Amino acid sequence: MPFYPLPHSWDWQIMSLQTARPPLGSCGTSAHGNLLLLLLSLGWVFPSRAQAADSRLGVMTPWLQGTSRDPSWQQPELTVVLLRDRRDTEKVCPSERKAHVIDENLVFYEEWELEACVDGALLAAQMDRVNMIPFTYQQLDVFKRKLDEVFYPQGYPESLIQHLRYFFLELTPADIHKWNVTSLETVKSLLQVSKGQTMDAQVAALIARYVAGGGRLDKASLDTLATFGPTYLCFLSPEQLSSVQPSVLWAARPQDLEACRPPQMDVLYPRARAAFQNINGSEYFVKIKPYLAGAPTEDLRALSRQKVNMDMATFKTLQTEAVLRPSQGAPALDPDQCSLRSPLCSWL
Repeated sequence: MPFYPLPHSWDWQIMSLQTARPPLGSCGTSAHGNLLLLLLSLGWVFPSRAQAADSRLGVMTPWLQGTSRDPSWQQPELTVVLLRDRRDTEKVCPSERKAHVIDENLVFYEEWELEACVDGALLAAQMDRVNMIPFTYQQLDVFKRKLDEVFYPQGYPESLIQHLRYFFLELTPADIHKWNVTSLETVKSLLQVSKGQTMDAQVAALIARYVAGGGRLDKASLDTLATFGPTYLCFLSPEQLSSVQPSVLWAARPQDLEACRPPQMDVLYPRARAAFQNINGSEYFVKIKPYLAGAPTEDLRALSRQKVNMDMATFKTLQTEAVLRPSQGAPALDPDQCSLRSPLCSWL
């Protein structure tokens, strides 16, 4: 008779077909009796004949009937064991596996068990414990789904955000844009755990939510922000932009500045001009071009004397007053007298 160790967390469906009686020993006992006792003592579990009539065999029944009639398949006993993983059926948490505290035991739970046995409210209440235990990325994904079930669609409350720490790395910008963040210490904490990670978009969303609520960043926060891609620049106030590091201006891309308003560009342009003062010619124009929306008339004239080629997209970002302001002794450009065929007038 074949034998099998009992797997953990599996349901057993068993059918035994007796096709021939096993040989008996000289004393009328099974020749395998001693072996059976040994195996049982070692913890091996044998399929029970009491379950032979289980009607749940389904498509296996015709196959079993066919093999039982085929002499070439006859064995002392033919046993078929069907295993069904609970994960493929119902996700019902066994009562003894229900989680009442976040601890190291959950590391050994399968994903379906975490889904069924861990409550989102428990995760929110014990987020500090979640961050102290080395859960896998897959397990953390399950935890995020459980939290989303509790707090969808309004987003996480600030009481939970304050304790997120490394769990912040599991979140998306869309998640963060739902938040209400008022604590600078919370912002600093989340910035610290994000350093060295690919989190530029999440950091920008965090800064956007904090500033939208009236929050103000201090110098330490701005210094930390300098370690990320400057996708957050247009979320900062003009006052805060006056404190950004020159390295941020060097790293900024045109798309990072597209959402900036005129008061912000008025601050960024002179800072960028100072940051790029040691380069000249075409290299200077390439670097300063994204900031020209804040350039005054005098600087635009200086660029024109260098005969730089400005594309229409850049030209349209310039301040109207800076373009229309006449040079000394020259008449001002009147938009009402423009020719519709002029690119300049179409921009006006």
